[in-house]
Amino acid sequence: MKLALDTSQSSGSIALWDKGKTIWSACFDIRITHSETLMPQIDTAMKFCGYKPADIKTVLVTSGPGSFTGLRIGLATAKGIAYALKIPILTYSSLQLYALQRYHCGKDILVLLDAKMQEVYAALYNENLEEIYPPQVCTLEHILSWELRDCYLMERGINSLELLSQEKNVPFISVPYLPISAAGLFLLKEIFPQPEIYNLDYIANLEPKYLREYNAQIQKHKN
Repeated sequence: MKLALDTSQSSGSIALWDKGKTIWSACFDIRITHSETLMPQIDTAMKFCGYKPADIKTVLVTSGPGSFTGLRIGLATAKGIAYALKIPILTYSSLQLYALQRYHCGKDILVLLDAKMQEVYAALYNENLEEIYPPQVCTLEHILSWELRDCYLMERGINSLELLSQEKNVPFISVPYLPISAAGLFLLKEIFPQPEIYNLDYIANLEPKYLREYNAQIQKHKN
């Protein structure tokens, strides 16, 4: 059985996979912190489906970019489970998870998430979810320098469609917002397989992919 976690945004999701199919998928809007929500959600899913912690054989988790606090909590939870059960962790990009909604739909996929401070987390994928422009933090103006063709536009927390359409003269197809489920990580695992090997050093050194320093680090450097 496999457990998938996504806490990269203000909303979160978990999913369970067993015997070739998703058996539990739940999305939850965060009104309190991920630290108070994630473990109860996992516990509920496990009990409802009749599993014990020892049944988990692999943990899949988004490693970023996204909410600094959310990423730390999600990865720390995954690492704690992996340490306790001596099982592997597989990590995937949160932007790639978003792009999954338009996998094999015939166009490139531009993903933009609000990074605050007038910046966005951005990546451009082809229809096979292969990187054209890798995940990065930048301004919308910087994205205007990208070579963009007719593509799907997936964004959260910002409204860039009008700006990009006017400046690039490209017929973007805006994708309506849908909740993103951690169950998509199971498909990413099939598309981009990774070795499922328990490696203590690898797990110990796993860190969130923030793409930039968080505010506390910036302030520390200034001082």
